[in-house]
Amino acid sequence: MSLHLRTAITDGLQLTFSRNGAVFVGFNAAAQFVSLLLVAVAASQQLPVSSGVGAAPLADVSVSQSLPTAATALSVGLTTMFSAIVTTPITIITIRTFVDGATDRIPEIHLYGHLGRATVRGLIASLVIGVVLFIGFLCTFVIPTAIGLGVMFGVGEVGFLPDWIGIVGMVLIGAIGFIGTVAAGLLLYIHLMFVLHEISVRNRSVIESLRGSWSLVRGHRVKLGVLSIGVISVQSAISSIGTPNQISDPTTAEALRTSFSQLLFLPIGVVLTAFITTLSAAVIARVYAELTGVDAVGGQRIDLDGGNDQTTQQASIDSDESREVDTETAT
Repeated sequence: MSLHLRTAITDGLQLTFSRNGAVFVGFNAAAQFVSLLLVAVAASQQLPVSSGVGAAPLADVSVSQSLPTAATALSVGLTTMFSAIVTTPITIITIRTFVDGATDRIPEIHLYGHLGRATVRGLIASLVIGVVLFIGFLCTFVIPTAIGLGVMFGVGEVGFLPDWIGIVGMVLIGAIGFIGTVAAGLLLYIHLMFVLHEISVRNRSVIESLRGSWSLVRGHRVKLGVLSIGVISVQSAISSIGTPNQISDPTTAEALRTSFSQLLFLPIGVVLTAFITTLSAAVIARVYAELTGVDAVGGQRIDLDGGNDQTTQQASIDSDESREVDTETAT
């Protein structure tokens, strides 16, 4: 089907500024705020240091010490996992509502239609996508960089070749690897950007959602690439301004917890970030709606009960034909 980015962006703005949009901004802001605080607390925890029972405090011994790096990483990882479990169902409900174009209320089917199963599939799909991106990073950046280092040291070992040849070779291979990483990452993002939509709207399995997202993108890669670059750029810029850059760093987390000005600014930044997140979700949802033909609440392809799209469409066609026959008979 045809894709009109201007229409999708306009519809996305209308949905974001609607009643449902305000609700989702609030949900996203609350989830992000709690997640940031959990990560900050996990990163800034300290272990008490005892100098012995009944012993006087030692001048050279601190009262407490930071958690080991491994323990800090584990605690931050667990809080991140908890945040993913909390935010995934919110994202699924947001996708369903925005794909349908509902503005005044959230249909009950979007709240209770196999939400648990969709959440589990969404978490698995996110993990699969993360693994795919990591493998792509290894193939397009780490391996070329290793080859570049090998070329540089190899030229140095040869002896009769100038050292600058090895340096130039390493720089060129590294640059090619970086460009390849960015290009491969963008292509993977474009082809997999509708995986959660396929799970949320069409009630598909992880494998089917991967295939469905990949097939939807065909013929629209350039437009979706432009949209993706814009969405990623805006989200990254707002996120870097609205929230601390190194929230998982113990020093930054401790400063955040003890600084009143940073604590006061944090909710404002979180709300701004949540607004951009909701706007991005609305625009991408409307793009998905255009590509699949869903354009209203209860659209033809909304299939949370696990039915077949073609069956649903045929039923709709039969219903329309029946109404036309009834109208002609009455006339």
